[in-house]
Amino acid sequence: METRWNTKGSSARNFKSGLSLWLILWLVVKPGGVAACPKLCVCYPMPMTVSCQSQNLTIVPAGVPYDSQRVFLQNNRITELRADSFGFETQVLWLYGNNITWIEAGAFSNLRVLEELDLGDNPSLRHLEGGAFRGLEKLQSLHMHRCKLATLPHDLFHKLYSLQFLYLQENQLHFLQDDLFSDLVNLTHLFLHGNRIRTLSENVFRGLVNLDRLLLHDNRIRQVNRRAFRDLGRLTILYLFNNSLAELPGQAMKDTQGIQFLRLNGNPWSCGCEARTLWEWFREARISSSELICTSPSQRRGQDLRFLRELDFVLCPLPDPGSLAGSTTTTFSTKTRWWFSKNKPASSSKTLYQKSSETVKAFPFNAVKPQYPPKTPAESFSSKYELSEDEAALPKVDQEEYWTNYGNEDASIRCFELECPPGYDSAFSSSSSLNICLPLLHFLSLSIVTFSLHFLFG
Repeated sequence: METRWNTKGSSARNFKSGLSLWLILWLVVKPGGVAACPKLCVCYPMPMTVSCQSQNLTIVPAGVPYDSQRVFLQNNRITELRADSFGFETQVLWLYGNNITWIEAGAFSNLRVLEELDLGDNPSLRHLEGGAFRGLEKLQSLHMHRCKLATLPHDLFHKLYSLQFLYLQENQLHFLQDDLFSDLVNLTHLFLHGNRIRTLSENVFRGLVNLDRLLLHDNRIRQVNRRAFRDLGRLTILYLFNNSLAELPGQAMKDTQGIQFLRLNGNPWSCGCEARTLWEWFREARISSSELICTSPSQRRGQDLRFLRELDFVLCPLPDPGSLAGSTTTTFSTKTRWWFSKNKPASSSKTLYQKSSETVKAFPFNAVKPQYPPKTPAESFSSKYELSEDEAALPKVDQEEYWTNYGNEDASIRCFELECPPGYDSAFSSSSSLNICLPLLHFLSLSIVTFSLHFLFG
């Protein structure tokens, strides 16, 4: 009996040992008898990971398990990616830090469930085929930073409907084609900083209806179309600092209704009439903004564009609604016409004008505050807002009267385009109708008297 029991126990142990060995072999051997882990690589189960980093590989290794969830091929010397380079299905693929110079169209078409693709830090990758990312309809994150890309094909991101993060910073992009991102309806983060972009056209960001943050700093942007941001209603962060912007149309910013953090510092802002629409937008916006230091004209150099006064734009024409670049026409504003129609003298002590409801914008956590934070109204306005010679020569208006009529000028205008005669007061009061009737009554009375005298004395 004892011998029989030992035999049964031995058989049970042998069965368990055989089962364990079979499980180990199943984990490390691919069905079909092919080794699961490629040469020079290390494999980890749960989730299935193949790590071949820093092995001086020149091609994508063969034998990567088909069901590998993560494949790490970074920091090698891979030079080309062909359509047959990937015979496996994975979710994460890292290829950064290689010497990739060419990616064949359809190179990733077999990676149907790929969610993250990192091609960054490939300094020899200067050009991409139009269909390079064809088939990656589940891709969520695409890294192509520091690759020296000069241009992007118009259909490069075609049908990448799931993409949420796109990293294109620190390349050599000179321009962005219209509708380049039109299929990226779910993109939330777009990083384009550190390139050489010069202009932003009307349709450059069309389709990015869910974009949350857009980084365009450290470029060479000189012009922004006034409709460039028309689809960016959900944008919360916009960085345009360290560019060559002298002007930014206020209409462009009006389209970013959800903006919360804005950085525009490090640009040569021109604070003449071309800045009026942006200044008006800042008056209504409630955002965290960097400073905007004026470089011209000379009398406003060093001032912050956001804190200019209404009087600084009193001679400015209205923006041309038909101009996509925000240029101006020669039609004077209602405020200008009202100003020149006033000739009431004010006391010499009232040479500074302040709007009591002037709003000071908050500064973001990473923005540098101005060197002149306002302390008291008198000190602030006397140091920052000295009248220029042109402003000093304008007719003086009583401060209280000016702000009492502020915003209601249209109801009082009776002559246009500076055609009011000297001494004409265009701000009609409630008794203006009586003033018009008095000469008529006087004329009728004089006619009656003349007729009576003629009747009496023949």
